[in-house]
Amino acid sequence: MAAYSLDLRTRVLADWDAGLKGEDVAAKYRVSRAWVHRLVQRRRETGEIGPRRQEQRIFISSVMGELKSERKAVANAIRSLGAEPVWFEEFGGREEDAEGAYLAEVETSTIYVGILGPTYGRLLPSRMSATHAEYLHAEEKGLRISVYPLDVQDRDGRQQAFLEEVWTFHTAPVVSSADLPSAISRRLARIAAEDLSPWCKLGQVVFRATSVREGGEGITIEADLRSADVAHAISGMAGERWNAFTGQFTWGDRSRPVKVSKIEMTTTASRKRTVRIELEFREGDRDRMIEMSFNGISPEELTEIALKSTLFGQRDQRLARNMGVVSEIPDPFSDIRGRRIADDPLRPLARLLLTEALV
Repeated sequence: MAAYSLDLRTRVLADWDAGLKGEDVAAKYRVSRAWVHRLVQRRRETGEIGPRRQEQRIFISSVMGELKSERKAVANAIRSLGAEPVWFEEFGGREEDAEGAYLAEVETSTIYVGILGPTYGRLLPSRMSATHAEYLHAEEKGLRISVYPLDVQDRDGRQQAFLEEVWTFHTAPVVSSADLPSAISRRLARIAAEDLSPWCKLGQVVFRATSVREGGEGITIEADLRSADVAHAISGMAGERWNAFTGQFTWGDRSRPVKVSKIEMTTTASRKRTVRIELEFREGDRDRMIEMSFNGISPEELTEIALKSTLFGQRDQRLARNMGVVSEIPDPFSDIRGRRIADDPLRPLARLLLTEALV
């Protein structure tokens, strides 16, 4: 879940200090009462109220024997950026099954970095190499994926097939061993920028904000826009009071029905447009996906069944009994299927579309 903004936290504490009860503060700002009490306790114990810094744990995956120097260089580059490398050289030597140990460490990480050299690696009982198994597990757990095939003369058959599998879903540029640390540093810098500048979707317009501040009555967005088309689309949402844009605003893992109340845009000498958008909350009038249980199946399970059917064509034996409910769920990715979109913007865009459909 995306962290609440400092502005919202300040408002919550101001109302608490003014004597408002925890449940009333929670209702006013649409947060949980438990979160309000945790925030108050944290301020009392530490004096801090801002979002906690989340350290990136970056899992390094590759054949170890032939890539020792590359792995060490990558680990050093990760440390230099203030993140934590997770690699076998530091957590190895356990008595657990080797593949199981690798996968357990993948689950504690936030980013997967794969380095593909000339050889596929020793086969584990799963008939995959450790690198391949770790990659698939990282995909399953929703980690950010960065894979770097090294510029080598000959790649064995299974390794080439693995690389082509990666290329199906990700942009994986070929790099030299010497350029590998700097390539990973640039990638991590982009990820950090994305965390600081969240992707947003206002109606059908997708852009990156420099800040999103949520208050009790609405949301304020600030963004630097370089695309003239995006700037034009946002400007057109202002309108007059009676015909300003109303629709859905989605960011992080949150989505709210809103109405545009004010848009201010300034164009700089470099043709960059700085925009400030003020949104009012409004009552939601769109249909939720599934909110009722059927035949003893919870709404969450029905939604999962429906999404697997819609997105992956996976049929569930319970689907037929609930076809009237499940069949109404649209494909949230219909607008981007078949389009050649680079991995960096594709993943946040897919998250926005899925969040908008589910939340």
